[in-house]
Amino acid sequence: MKRMEYIIISVATIAILAAITAGCAVKTPTESKSKGVTGVSLSQNHMNFRYYYSFYIRKDNDRILFDADVRFDDEPYEVILESCEIEKSDFSNVLSIIEKYGVEKYVSRYKKKNLPFNAAEKTTKTTTLYFSDGSDKSADTDAEYEQELYDFFKNLAIKYSNKVVSTNSK
Repeated sequence: MKRMEYIIISVATIAILAAITAGCAVKTPTESKSKGVTGVSLSQNHMNFRYYYSFYIRKDNDRILFDADVRFDDEPYEVILESCEIEKSDFSNVLSIIEKYGVEKYVSRYKKKNLPFNAAEKTTKTTTLYFSDGSDKSADTDAEYEQELYDFFKNLAIKYSNKVVSTNSK
């Protein structure tokens, strides 16, 4: 009987050591090199449609395109832009914000919290990064970078509002 116990303990020890060794050899996604951000989206949704925004800036071959659908709280109008071609420096500026706050790392590591209930009227703020390999990753927007990214996109929407596809007065 003692012999059987030693065999079981030995086999279990070998299995655990094999699992640990295999786990150490696997490269985690956070260790891999950056896939290259090709687009950034920032949005806020709420059941109250008086305030919302949705911004999306992206590379499209050699052009930079910008979408905006925003109703400003402090302004009496909304701006809607669809595939508005903008300056390449604007895309460089948004990438600088992404880098400054480590947004790529934050979004890549983000894990959605599962709540026991879902509030239908809850305001949701989402950041999505699009990568050169065709993948994308979304996360709840972090307060650390939210205001600077929102202000950048808002100013961009105002800057290009002369190219507006449609404008609706309140």
